[in-house]
Amino acid sequence: MLNENFEKFKEPNKYIAVDETMVPFRGRLSFRQYISSKRHKYGIKLIKVSDTDAYTHRVEIYQGKSITKGENLTKLVVLRPCEAYLNKGRTIVTDNFYTGMELASELLDKNTHLIGTLRKNRRGLPKEVTSTKLKKGEIVGREDPNGIVILKWRDQRDVYRLSTCHTLDKIATGKKNRKNEDIVKPQFIVDYNMGKAGIAL
Repeated sequence: MLNENFEKFKEPNKYIAVDETMVPFRGRLSFRQYISSKRHKYGIKLIKVSDTDAYTHRVEIYQGKSITKGENLTKLVVLRPCEAYLNKGRTIVTDNFYTGMELASELLDKNTHLIGTLRKNRRGLPKEVTSTKLKKGEIVGREDPNGIVILKWRDQRDVYRLSTCHTLDKIATGKKNRKNEDIVKPQFIVDYNMGKAGIAL
């Protein structure tokens, strides 16, 4: 009922973010989750689909491996709640738990882009990117034949991203540093932050 009402009042914009939130719960439940990094470590994990206006379009209860039937769990967790929003040229934004080459490839087949943070140990990442040592502000990346770009950018530390709709171009963010110089970042770092803004609010 909630999801039906969410979908009545607003159409998602270009960027939609898939993320999780915990509802505190310590009782007995087969799909209760424990996530050590969360403020409430025990509870019911909800998968939320939101846009840059911080509007929630859909919520699903995470049921763990019981939904996979042999398929990639993290891929399904993104695809299932976003099913109604695919094949419309949108861009999905995910964090490093969900982002991967398999998800990116399947979304491209459904006319949907993916931007996400990326774990260094994900399968299929080009060694030219993971092994290159960078100085602050430097960037390295590779694009595969399907148009999936893997990027590493050195900020305070190495930052890994995946995108199916960017090059390695940098842009001015509109902010200044302590020396009153323009702060420049890769375009897809800026777009990722914008796409996640709705979830953060």
